[in-house]
Amino acid sequence: MAKMKRVAGTLRKEREGILNWWKRSLTNSFLEGLNSPAQSVRNTARGFRNISYFEAMVSLRLGKMDFSAQRQLACATH
Repeated sequence: MAKMKRVAGTLRKEREGILNWWKRSLTNSFLEGLNSPAQSVRNTARGFRNISYFEAMVSLRLGKMDFSAQRQLACATH
């Protein structure tokens, strides 16, 4: 009986999220996907002196920037 009360409480608490998923198939998976690389940067950022270095690393990791032009330029000079 106590387990059913716990389930009922969880359903009541998560009601809006459950209804959003059924109506619109919305989840927070996109945000979780962004959080994983940010946590990875945080774990490797123990030596960063301030938050701006951390923000730069997160931008580089999540930005999906194309550095192919930089590589071509570097190869052209050698």
